[in-house]
Amino acid sequence: MTKVFGPLMSLDASGTLADAITFSKWRGRNYVRERVIPSNPKSGAQVGRRAMFAFLTQAWNALADGAKASWQDLADQIVASRFNGYMRGNMIDWHNFIPPTQLTPAGKVGTPSDNVITAAAWEENRIKITIAGSALGDAWGICLFASLTGTYAPSVGNCILVEPDTTIASHDVFWTPPAVTTYYLDSVAFADDGVKAAEGGEQTAAPP
Repeated sequence: MTKVFGPLMSLDASGTLADAITFSKWRGRNYVRERVIPSNPKSGAQVGRRAMFAFLTQAWNALADGAKASWQDLADQIVASRFNGYMRGNMIDWHNFIPPTQLTPAGKVGTPSDNVITAAAWEENRIKITIAGSALGDAWGICLFASLTGTYAPSVGNCILVEPDTTIASHDVFWTPPAVTTYYLDSVAFADDGVKAAEGGEQTAAPP
């Protein structure tokens, strides 16, 4: 950061010049710096990872004490808390499109719910996604996916939301896409021990 005196032949200056340098004031002192564009990647992979990260973070407090304790060995390996062990282990799995688990090692014998997306429709500037099923089983979460083209394979790269899977009653979640256009929505539920359900089947949301 460079302090300046009488910037641009004036007493004060603010804003960006030629998309290259920015003039501003901090604690009463004028300064100039290189223009910086904040980094907030919104690629498909980043959105998919953030969706799972948010789900896991919110789910931690509700886990049973025994499930939390099972992450102690991994926590010790990375010299961190049980929560950090749980997040690290599950996010590594998710990178390879393996659903998370509440405890480790997981038996992988659970039954995910049969919840799927039953309808998707634009509602003003967002898409209303309706989810319903008939059996909850050992449900923990449901991943929602979106693509601009139909007949696609769900993956981390096209995951848009990871929602708690707590009811088979018809309910809605909402997603605000980056553009108003036609999207093809799909879903995959997963059990508390990481067993993944089959794809739910695509639903089309076209702008009115």
